[in-house]
Amino acid sequence: MEKVFKKLKFELSLSLLAISYFSYFTIATFLKYGNYYTGRFDLGNMAQTVWNTIHGRIFLLTDPNGTEEISRLAFHADFILILLSPFYLIWEDPRMLLLIQTAVLSVGGIFVFLISKHVLSNKTISLVLALSFYLNPAVNYTNLFDFHPVTLATTFFLAAFYFILKSNYKPAILFLILAGITKEQVWAIVALFGLYLVFINKQKTLGLSIFAFSLLTFYFLFWYAIPNVAGSQHFATQFFGDFGDSPTEIIKSIFLHPVQTIQTLFMPDRLSYIKQLFMPLGYLSFIALPFLIFAAPDLLINLLSGSPQMHQIYYQYSASVTPFIFISAIYGVSFIRKRVPEVSFHAISAIILILTILSAYTYGPLPFAKKPTDAMFRKPLAEKNTIDKYLFQIPLDEKISATNNLGSHLSHRRHIFVIPIGIDKADRILFLVKKDSSLKEKDALSRLLKNPNYTLIFNDGNFYVFKNLAK
Repeated sequence: MEKVFKKLKFELSLSLLAISYFSYFTIATFLKYGNYYTGRFDLGNMAQTVWNTIHGRIFLLTDPNGTEEISRLAFHADFILILLSPFYLIWEDPRMLLLIQTAVLSVGGIFVFLISKHVLSNKTISLVLALSFYLNPAVNYTNLFDFHPVTLATTFFLAAFYFILKSNYKPAILFLILAGITKEQVWAIVALFGLYLVFINKQKTLGLSIFAFSLLTFYFLFWYAIPNVAGSQHFATQFFGDFGDSPTEIIKSIFLHPVQTIQTLFMPDRLSYIKQLFMPLGYLSFIALPFLIFAAPDLLINLLSGSPQMHQIYYQYSASVTPFIFISAIYGVSFIRKRVPEVSFHAISAIILILTILSAYTYGPLPFAKKPTDAMFRKPLAEKNTIDKYLFQIPLDEKISATNNLGSHLSHRRHIFVIPIGIDKADRILFLVKKDSSLKEKDALSRLLKNPNYTLIFNDGNFYVFKNLAK
């Protein structure tokens, strides 16, 4: 037994890290959901789409900005939600999506280890890099921020790259397809994998096929499919108003006005974002710039966006950037070792470990961090049990308008609106008012308390339920 442990000590340590990560984030995300820290935006949107799909209404949800039932394609081409719907046959609950997200990210650290072991032939630094993945602030925040299909692309890209390294192309293609169907712009990254296969692996037919298919898919989704379903340009184009009003104008403006583009890229908040992304691995990624090209499409989108959330690590927007930060860092270590062999793996491992822990403490959400995301542990909702019982007995055929923090718990129905939208069309209107509730939600509550067309039928603390008497 002792010999087996010594022989497999790195693999066993890796398994322990993966299990520990999975256990903590499963508990944390479930507690977030259970104490109403998740919302209609975005867990509820995904859960409703999956629930509708498994019940025969494929890829449909209530318009998050309206009251009509529409295709999810009006917002994103995250078709993987369709593939995830059979999991609802096992457990029809939004927490199933949270469980899947955590499980997939848990495997991401294993692929970091495998890629590193293949490239560097050293298990010590490979284990340190896997640990760095599990402690990475960007990875942790994407795991905690509700559920987003693109978060799964972190692991899918790592898996695809590993199988390409092993010249095992069938699983590589599978993971590239899975990554592509997590979000529309991810196909641009998949296209770059095609070029990698052409020039590095000398797989010209396969590589050109992947490149052409991915680029055409990317173009079709952005220029035709999504605008046709939405009835307008992709909603995200509004975040790039300084560059244009359509994908074509935005791309042309980025290249034709380089001064404006460079000024935007070097704004203080963008530089802070870059620091938070690359510091955990000691900026080693910049040594192997060719491998960062894979991250370029999404990284540029995030950096050039006028939406502050897109250049912060607290949301899902870094999910398809993170895997290439790790891959390029691995090749950065390889470059150092070849040029300066006197620098040992142990020395590099120590630097990565120190900066990883420092970054996790300074920027991360874990319990030991400077500003941990731990409200779900420390501040359980007082009305939780009462709300749970009340929501459980609401008929599924009723139309509901609710505050965002109740939305994910009410998403398994055909019609769910976000207050103040749909109050006049809903059978019941539900409020859970917290300190961070929006002014719109608080104003809507004040109006309904005075409106004779709505009667308060249930109240417990900050939880209010109104009946629409006009229906």
